Amino acid sequence: MARVFVVGALVYDIVFDVPDWPSPNRAVHASQVTLSPGGKALNQAVTAGRVGAEDVRLIGCVGDDICGADMLAALRREGVNVEQVRQLKASRTSIAGIVVKDGLPGFIGAPDASRQVSEQHLCEALEDLRADDILLIDFEIPQQRVRFALQLGRAAGATTVLNPAPFFTRDAFVINYLHLVDVLIPNKGEARLILEDAPDDPDALACGLLQLGIGTVVLTLGEAGSLLYRDDCRIAQPGFEVAAVDTTGASDAFVGAYCCGLARAWPAGRTLAFASATAGLACTRRGTMTALPYQAEVQALMAQAAAEQ
Repeated sequence: MARVFVVGALVYDIVFDVPDWPSPNRAVHASQVTLSPGGKALNQAVTAGRVGAEDVRLIGCVGDDICGADMLAALRREGVNVEQVRQLKASRTSIAGIVVKDGLPGFIGAPDASRQVSEQHLCEALEDLRADDILLIDFEIPQQRVRFALQLGRAAGATTVLNPAPFFTRDAFVINYLHLVDVLIPNKGEARLILEDAPDDPDALACGLLQLGIGTVVLTLGEAGSLLYRDDCRIAQPGFEVAAVDTTGASDAFVGAYCCGLARAWPAGRTLAFASATAGLACTRRGTMTALPYQAEVQALMAQAAAEQ
């Protein structure tokens, strides 16, 4: 089985379930608070391991503080290789405040250590990257580091996967390195930003992204499911029916599970269904890392859905 290298952010999450959104000079009392290791790269790496990837390696930075130590301990318990997660003495572990109302999250980020991945760090962490490996990157590290990591992945012949999130503004810099991406996994909003507010049509978005030199586009559509496009096929995967309570970690769960499918060399349709089921289950629990499902749970949901058809 291929190894999965994940480059990106490790963020300590504080998740508040609230009856209403906060506003100036008004207190909102949370009905529940969850503290959990998180960050896109951490969530994706943990998911990949929980659902079946055998060798998952996380690359990033935390502070030399209690939050960083807690995250590293949690990752070791999960079996994720953290040899290339560095503790920076002069930095604070990144923290996110996540406010969830009616299952939908809002975010307040305080990035610090997570954004300090250097080119030297990436070179050292990826020096033994092989052609049969999977390299997954997100946008919680600076754009220059995203491009540099993709260049290293392409030079090694690895399968490069980019989850362009969080994505706030489009610039020419982003467009100039998308040809280095074998698999792009955006949601519709991110796809529209890349294509300069293209029409809100999934098929048009996927086709437009392919024209930028990307090998495969996997467009996530929330409860509607997902859509895979490449030159030789189009696969539409409906969403799985679940009782959603918090969608915070769903996209990370999808991406991590998709990379597990790539590592196991599954057919595209099976990989897409597996990722969609994993994302659906992540919505049924509160928190981030605490909400990520295990392989047996995903298989059970898929079997149940198949039996009901």
